[in-house]
Amino acid sequence: MQNLLQRDLGSGLLSIAIILGFLGLFSVFLRILTISIKRILEAIFKKN
Repeated sequence: MQNLLQRDLGSGLLSIAIILGFLGLFSVFLRILTISIKRILEAIFKKN
């Protein structure tokens, strides 16, 4: 029983870590996307 609880805790922590990792990657990707869109828009509006 104790072994089962420890394994469940480990898998729960692993899934939490995976979810946090994906959220971190997603936020980094979103940040890069917004910065690139901002630079593109600045380049477009500077020409006009």
